[in-house]
Amino acid sequence: MPMSVNARVPASHLPDDLVDTLDKAFRRLRKSQVRPPAGQVPVPSLGRPLDMAKIFACDAVFDLAESGSSVSVKDVATALDLEHSTVSRLLSEIEDDGLLTRGVDASDRRRTTVELTSLGRSVVADATLISRFFTRTLLAEWPREDVETLTGLMTRLSDTVHERLALLPELARVEFNKNPPAGDKGSATPPREPRH
Repeated sequence: MPMSVNARVPASHLPDDLVDTLDKAFRRLRKSQVRPPAGQVPVPSLGRPLDMAKIFACDAVFDLAESGSSVSVKDVATALDLEHSTVSRLLSEIEDDGLLTRGVDASDRRRTTVELTSLGRSVVADATLISRFFTRTLLAEWPREDVETLTGLMTRLSDTVHERLALLPELARVEFNKNPPAGDKGSATPPREPRH
């Protein structure tokens, strides 16, 4: 059940340096997820290599289509956290590869829709195999018990983020109206440097 803003959220007991280190790790992980590595990987269903960016885009189109509604270029851009023009060019290349088709939304003729072809859906199936290979390779030196612990913690974190993310702006407003930023009081913990 989604939380309401009025629901009590436990006060954090974590020290700033630990939170800052974790936040930095989150940002690095996020970049690796939304910005695929450059280069191509073999795709069995195609019988040839394909750019990782194209595989990510096909995967995004597939996930968005799972909701049952038509998928627009804007939807894909939002999912990939990329500029509309960048995604439009990428999808044009994927269309040339025979992996998707473009159309026009019947209810809004200004809206360009995209749909995977059967070959595009095969690429998405292969993407699962590729993802498994990458994950196994990344964690090859980790003991199984550590991977099981990580999996449990990441699942718990994902559930918490899903539950609370939309509430964060309102929770922050309440918190900082109650406790003005440390700069106004002279905190012992200096604020971090701006992000670049």
